[in-house]
Amino acid sequence: MSVPSSMQARAGAPSSVTHPGNNFDAIRIVAATMVLYSHHFALTGQMEPSFFGIHSLGGLAVTIFFVLSGYLVNASWQRDPNLWRFGLRRFLRIWPALTVAVVLTAYVLGAWVTQLPLKEYLTHRATANYLQALGMKIHFVLPGVFENNPYRLGVNGSLWTIPIEVRCYIALGLAGLIGLLKYRPVLLLSIAVLIGWFLARSNPDVTGTVHHGRELSAFFLAGAALYTLEPYWRRRPVLWGGAIALATASVWMAGWRHSALLLGLPFFIIYSGTQATAYIRRAGRWGDPSYGIYLFAFPIQQTVIQYGWPQLGFTGTLCISLAITVVLAYASWHLVEKQALRLKPSSSQVWFGASAVRAVKTRFLALSELQYFAFVLALIGVVYAAWLVASWPGILGQDSLAIMLEVDTDRVHQANKPAFWYLYALLTYGATGRVEVPIALQMLICAAVCARILAWMLARRMWKSFAYCLIFVALAPSVVYYSSSFYSDGIYAIALSGMMFEVWRSIRNRSVDLSSLLIFFVTIPFAIFGRPNGVLNLIPLAGLTWVLSKPYRIRMSLVIVPWLIVGFGSQFIYKYKNPIGSIFPLALYETVGFLEHRPMGLWEHDQPRVTAKTVDALTSTGQSLDKIREFYDHYYWDPLIFFPTGPALMSLSDKSKRTILKEFFKYNLWHNFPAFMASRVNIFLYATMANGGIPGPSETSKILPFTKSISSVQPLKFSLRKHLHAWYDFSIQHRAILWAPWGGLVLLAVALRRTMKQRDKVVALIAGTYALQLAAVFIFSIAGEYRYLLAFFTAPLVLLPIICRTSEQEYA
Repeated sequence: MSVPSSMQARAGAPSSVTHPGNNFDAIRIVAATMVLYSHHFALTGQMEPSFFGIHSLGGLAVTIFFVLSGYLVNASWQRDPNLWRFGLRRFLRIWPALTVAVVLTAYVLGAWVTQLPLKEYLTHRATANYLQALGMKIHFVLPGVFENNPYRLGVNGSLWTIPIEVRCYIALGLAGLIGLLKYRPVLLLSIAVLIGWFLARSNPDVTGTVHHGRELSAFFLAGAALYTLEPYWRRRPVLWGGAIALATASVWMAGWRHSALLLGLPFFIIYSGTQATAYIRRAGRWGDPSYGIYLFAFPIQQTVIQYGWPQLGFTGTLCISLAITVVLAYASWHLVEKQALRLKPSSSQVWFGASAVRAVKTRFLALSELQYFAFVLALIGVVYAAWLVASWPGILGQDSLAIMLEVDTDRVHQANKPAFWYLYALLTYGATGRVEVPIALQMLICAAVCARILAWMLARRMWKSFAYCLIFVALAPSVVYYSSSFYSDGIYAIALSGMMFEVWRSIRNRSVDLSSLLIFFVTIPFAIFGRPNGVLNLIPLAGLTWVLSKPYRIRMSLVIVPWLIVGFGSQFIYKYKNPIGSIFPLALYETVGFLEHRPMGLWEHDQPRVTAKTVDALTSTGQSLDKIREFYDHYYWDPLIFFPTGPALMSLSDKSKRTILKEFFKYNLWHNFPAFMASRVNIFLYATMANGGIPGPSETSKILPFTKSISSVQPLKFSLRKHLHAWYDFSIQHRAILWAPWGGLVLLAVALRRTMKQRDKVVALIAGTYALQLAAVFIFSIAGEYRYLLAFFTAPLVLLPIICRTSEQEYA
């Protein structure tokens, strides 16, 4: 078990994250690697290497961890004898990384490798029981996981030591609370009594059996005693070392090997750790991966063995396991453990009342932008994950069915969606057969993009903008809902905001940093190719590359050009037999609208509503004008095209289509312009009020049976589902307020006004692109679909920073 690396080796030493002045990092890394190496023998069906018949090599490493832990945790208490701060430090060291490891093992790795159907695995009691490890009740088995491995009785056999470690922490904290740690003689006497009791009652040399909990606790106490005795043995280390070595050898020769190990190992480990050996002391310069190695090694080894044993052999599976584990361990350190340790309370902080609030506020304000990102991402991720589980496998509607059928039928059925969206569906849904895969991926991208912008706001103390964008944009029902739907509109809206934000920020800074490049990489394909009108969003990218210097322009080209090749290339590879387009549908829909019966009889007989050629073209398939009028709808063109009993006007000949289009711009539009504008306003306001195009959560169960998906509807008994669905129902009832994009439209108007007033070219580039998109939606929409306007609902994510950061100094 890894020990808290935030503790210093010597009393009074300043707190730091790693130990550049001693060898403790190196010892921990070596010990963690010993555990991995030793376990690999057992996991491949072999005996573990033994240390003189006392312990396995992994067991020896565990005793080393407990010695280090006793020494360093005692040092922590002596520096700051406060139970609440002591407990918080221990919690931050143990639980964040443990939570990540346990949850990922149960619900990602386990769900991937289990032999059970996913629904059965997720609903199995043993899967939920595995999470009890966070309450220090370890469960070693997950249903259907690693059952054919040579060692089939454990998913993560390393976790058994953690509850023992935590009990040692609790015991030491309580001892400090009652004053046993305050006086050196009392502490040493107490430790001597406890170790003496262990040697007399639970010593394996006497009983013949090993009581692991008591033995490891004895090593923990030995480490704590060595910290208390450090002023003495540090003055004469050779004398102390020689005397302990002589005593250890004598006990060893008497055949009491376990006792000899307890007598000699702690001093050797602590003395070696307090030294500052050249090169060795720099083992932690890239971070401390020891705890991560300990947590992740076992399940990673089991996974590699499941897929690679015996073909790769012992050495091959060991090397692959070690490489993957080390990468995950360093990621755990930098993304989880290190960030958690930054929240450690200082010795001067009091954790009660107003002082506690001030302490938390001070800590929060001191966080870096990356830490804010992790915090906000976790917050948004919890909400998104809860909603995804509540609506599992996600929200599906008619457009979702169309793209799924296109994948299922190998494009025999064609959805006429952007080719990139089909490619995305093919690589995610098509490769897995599970619609929750693309939905979960797009939700992750949406959460990350929102977290990026919100973290930027937090770092610049934009509290009001942050609160609005978090509550009324990132966590708004409409955004959460469409992010969890198999529609391109949700991720298009968020990706557009993320891309625009990075364009604005990069132009102002005249540079593109790594974080911006990453956001560009994940947002460009969806913002440009996720919807047909996305091609307009190339304008700000072109403006960015124009103003950047050559090195940054090359960086951007390495991100943009491959996506342009994929996006435009997919349009040539995945061509549609009967593409719908945008201009002809508008002309067709409005032309039929012009023919609608008007009781007031305002038209003169010498001014027909549409030309005779138009009427001939419309009726060329044998449909009467009365039937065509019957299927005209003020808000949707679908009855004219897709209804089985409707006129199916897309089946018109190419000649008739050209005639309708030509006559529309030559005569029909201009002689019916008031009706045309009324129709545009009507559809736009209908969509703005979120009145149409929103499939309910229950639609998913109706859609799935028509597909080849192996996904199941709501496989989990999730207690929050009722409340989340009530939250959705409430928002739908008040959608004219909670779903309508009024905030984004108002901010767009403010940005455009600022553009004209201040002649800010950067704001003009961003706001102008949004204005073009708004004009395109207003002019070409032939259905009152709310999702077409979702991009303006999410626009405050970029427009608020632009409007609020008014001075040139604040842009950097």
